[in-house]
Amino acid sequence: MSSTFVAKDHPNQWADKPTKSIDEMGTYLAWIPDFEEGSKRLQVRDQHLQNSKLGHANGWIIKAGAIFSNDPVATGEKPKMVGSWYVMREESLEKAKERLSKDVYVAGGAWDLSRATYTAVAVSKHD
Repeated sequence: MSSTFVAKDHPNQWADKPTKSIDEMGTYLAWIPDFEEGSKRLQVRDQHLQNSKLGHANGWIIKAGAIFSNDPVATGEKPKMVGSWYVMREESLEKAKERLSKDVYVAGGAWDLSRATYTAVAVSKHD
């Protein structure tokens, strides 16, 4: 019996709330490319975006977005999405990697975690 992946049935890794204050957590930058061939980004994108709303609301995600292989503003071309980037909060770099590894883009066949990069960063405060 073959099983079919259903994005809406995938658990949301952003659903839990942080157990530490924002000031006690680290800030991390993740750069996660899609598979070069056969990425299923568009098939699971709606669920990914829905899940990410909770990541923003619960304070895990600071900013995030798509990576493009082209420059749509300069060229006027339609953006070609080839991955995702995140600036996020977590208790450690390893926990940031773990949380992102549970994303629907992984289970749904979009992200190629073998090519992902992660690093600790600081976010400037301009108040």
